Amino acid sequence: MNELTRWDPFKSAVPFGDTVFDMVPAFFRPAARQNGWVGARMDVAETENAYELAIELPGIPKEAIQVSVYENTLSIAGESKEPTPGQERKQEERNWLLRERNVGKFARTITLPEAVDDNASQARYADGVLYLTLQKRRASQVKRLAVH
Repeated sequence: MNELTRWDPFKSAVPFGDTVFDMVPAFFRPAARQNGWVGARMDVAETENAYELAIELPGIPKEAIQVSVYENTLSIAGESKEPTPGQERKQEERNWLLRERNVGKFARTITLPEAVDDNASQARYADGVLYLTLQKRRASQVKRLAVH
């Protein structure tokens, strides 16, 4: 017997792998979905001395956001809880007609091209956006020593 296979024009148009993202470095790939949550969408810019990031975290209080930096790795985690209106009712008792807001935990880790100075870096949170300025670590300078 012959089997029918559905033709996918996009699959045959990409000869390099299963997806177009195989050709894109991991740093630039979109955030992965975690239980319906597309966590921490961000913009990253580089200046001569720092990396500047803007990370969307709508509805998350700043107390629920954790940011850590080690060498050239940035990790962001947090949790979005159930909206306050009607919070006294249990989830099972609700008759949702539409639900598009994300609720739950998220985590995102990215690797930056260079190590950053965690002591000189800054974080600010306003209007649901986390702004980070991560100062690049200065390269060790050559220091001449006097010979006595």
